[in-house]
Amino acid sequence: MQTSSLRRFTALLAAILLAACQSPPAPGPGVSLVALTVADLRHTLIGNTLSRSGGPLWRRWDYAGVHRDDGTMTGRVSWPDGEEIANGVWDTSPDGLYCRAWGNRWGAGQRGCFQVSRGDGVLVFHHVSGSRGDAERYVYRLLPGNLHGL
Repeated sequence: MQTSSLRRFTALLAAILLAACQSPPAPGPGVSLVALTVADLRHTLIGNTLSRSGGPLWRRWDYAGVHRDDGTMTGRVSWPDGEEIANGVWDTSPDGLYCRAWGNRWGAGQRGCFQVSRGDGVLVFHHVSGSRGDAERYVYRLLPGNLHGL
C-alpha cells in the first residue's frame, strides 16, 4: 500500500514540476489576441526579458532574451550541463512586423519577421516571412527588466 501511495506521489510531483517548467501555453480559443503596433513592440520589448522553456524532463532548456533600444539583442539558452549565448539585431518592418537576425546558427543567422500579439498574459510571435527559427509560433512570458544581466 505504501509503495502505491509513493508511486502516485512521485507521479504527481513529476507532473507538477514538468508543468512549472514548460513555456507558457498559447492562449486558448476564447482568448482574443491583440496585435502589437510598432510603438507597443518597442515599449514592451526594450529592457524586458522574454522567457520560454521546453524539452523533455531529462534535457530541459530555458531561453531568456533581452532587446535593447539600439536595435541589438542578446539571448541565452541554458540546459543542465551548459548554455549558449547569442547576440543579434532586431527592428520593425514598415508594415509593423517584428524582425530579428541572430549572429549565430539560431534561425540560420538570417532575418525572420513575426506578427506579435498579446493575450492571456503572454506574447505570441507568429512567423510571417524569412527565417522562422525552429517553430512557426513562439509563446513567451514577458518579465520586467533584464533579469539575467544579458
